[in-house]
Amino acid sequence: MSMFSSRVLILSLLFILSNVVMAEVNFEITAGAGRYALDVDRKFAPQIEDDSTVANFGFGVYKTSSSDTSWGAVVEYSLPIGRDSDLPGNGRLIGFRPVNYLVSYSEKFSVEYYAGIGQFDWTKTANGYYFGFNLRYDVFGENSGIMTDFKYYQDLAFDSPEGDDIVDGFNSSLKFYYNF
Repeated sequence: MSMFSSRVLILSLLFILSNVVMAEVNFEITAGAGRYALDVDRKFAPQIEDDSTVANFGFGVYKTSSSDTSWGAVVEYSLPIGRDSDLPGNGRLIGFRPVNYLVSYSEKFSVEYYAGIGQFDWTKTANGYYFGFNLRYDVFGENSGIMTDFKYYQDLAFDSPEGDDIVDGFNSSLKFYYNF
């Protein structure tokens, strides 16, 4: 387990423990598929595009703040499927979103806005931040449904022999979620 993964796990557990005593807490699991389009800008080499279909998985903890809103934290994992084997690294993306704001606009429709930190495996591990939103619709009942998720990764950076490399790009996904 990498140091980043250990920190994410510890932060998530602390969030859970601190909120269980204070308010109603909901847990959420997500699974889906999507596409990311990442650009790797290198100082002394040509730009490379890393576009892949990805499988997405996530686990979140949300604290209800009113009848229509919740705050939460989410750990995400994206793994490329059928990625170009000529590209370095495995293209895995791990994210921790400590800032999630979920708003219900009706009984079945809600929107979540978020910001987080991410880690991308390329020639080296690139660390940076990302932000995004998702649109949710409770199709299967009040605790489960589908969502479309849109995020932008910004300045996932690492040092390389040719100079600093910067990874930026979009990720869009269709996911299923279940709250318990």
